[in-house]
Amino acid sequence: MEKHHQFIQAKLAQATTSNRLRTLKTPPKDNIDFFSNDYLGYATKGLLAQHTSLPTPSHWSGATGSRLISGNHPEMEQLERDVAQLLDSPSALLYNSGYMANTGLLSALGEKDSVFIFDEHVHASIKEGMRLGFGQKAAFQHNDLEDLEKKLTFHCKQDKRLFVLTEGLFSMHGDVPDVAQMLRICEKYNAALIIDDAHSLGTLGDENKGISYRFAQHPNLWARVITFGKAAGAHGAMVLGTESLRNFLINFSRAFIYTTAPSRDQVNSIRAALDLFDSKTNFPALKNAVTTYLELTGTLTSQFSNNQSPIQYWLCSDVPLLKEKVTQLQKSGINCYPILSPTVKTGEERIRIVLHAFNTKEEISKLINILNA
Repeated sequence: MEKHHQFIQAKLAQATTSNRLRTLKTPPKDNIDFFSNDYLGYATKGLLAQHTSLPTPSHWSGATGSRLISGNHPEMEQLERDVAQLLDSPSALLYNSGYMANTGLLSALGEKDSVFIFDEHVHASIKEGMRLGFGQKAAFQHNDLEDLEKKLTFHCKQDKRLFVLTEGLFSMHGDVPDVAQMLRICEKYNAALIIDDAHSLGTLGDENKGISYRFAQHPNLWARVITFGKAAGAHGAMVLGTESLRNFLINFSRAFIYTTAPSRDQVNSIRAALDLFDSKTNFPALKNAVTTYLELTGTLTSQFSNNQSPIQYWLCSDVPLLKEKVTQLQKSGINCYPILSPTVKTGEERIRIVLHAFNTKEEISKLINILNA
C-alpha cells in the first residue's frame, strides 16, 4: 500500500508548494458575508425557516430509497409541476443537487453521435457530465459567439446531434451570455442549447426568474438547469424541458435512477423558497447592493469587476498577496475567499465578491477600501 500513500502525499505536497492547498474551515458566524451564494438572505437570515411549513405526523420522513422504488411522493411531483409552471416549462425533474443534475443530464445525452460544444468557463459539473458520456467535446472561448459558430460550422458536417452548453450567470466571472444571439446561431445549425441557470435564478432576468426565462418557448432552448442552493437558500436542483426529456431522464439518467430520493425537508424548503420568490422578497434590496458596489468602484482600478450582477471579483494573480488580502479582510470581520487555479485559469486568480440583499453600503465600502489599499 506504500505506493498508494505516496501518491496522495505527493499530490498534497504539490498543492502546498504551489500555495494552492485547500482546507476546510468554519467561517465566523458574525462576520460580514461577501462569499456565500445566499444572494437574497433566505437561508442565513432565517426567511426560509419562517416560511417552511411543519409536516403532519403522517407525513413521510426519510427517503427510504430511490424515487423509482419507494422514495417518490405526490408532494415531489406537485413541486415539479409548480416549478415548471412558474418558469414556463412543460416539465421539470428534481435532482438532489445542481452537480447531480448536470452530470445526470449530460451523461445521459452523451452518446457517440452527440457533440457537446461548451463555453470554456462552464462549471466543473458540466465538464464532469460530458466526461461521463461518450459524446465528442469542443470548447469555445468564453462568451465568444464567433468562436462558437466556428466550432458549430466544423462539427455540423459530421451529421451528429449538436448541443451547446453555457451558464446563465458565470459563477466565477459574474458575466452573462448573449442568449438571444446564441439561440439564433443554434437555430442556424440545428443545435440544442442547454443553459445552467444556477446563479441567475432569483438574481437576474425577467422577474428574477433567470437569464433563460424569457426564451423559455424557443424551440432550440433544449433544457435549463436550475438550482435551489443559491438564491433560493435551500438545496436541490431541477432540469426543465419537455415531458419527453423528463421521461428520458427518469429512464436513462444514472444520477437520478441510482440515488436516494430527496428528503421531506428538502422538498418543504424548496416550496418555501417559491413562496418567497412569489412575493419578490428582497429582490429590490439585492439590486440596490449591486448598484452601490458599481457606484463605489466606478473610478477604481480595473482589478475590480463591473458586472451587472451580484457576482463581482477583485483580480490578483499574485497568490501570496491574494491570500494576504483575504487574511486582512477576515481580521476586519469580512468573510471572503480566494479563488485559485484550477477553479479559474492560472493568472486569473481572484477574490470572489458576492453581493447580497442584506449587505449595507457601509459594509460594501469597507470591503472595497481594504482591497484598494
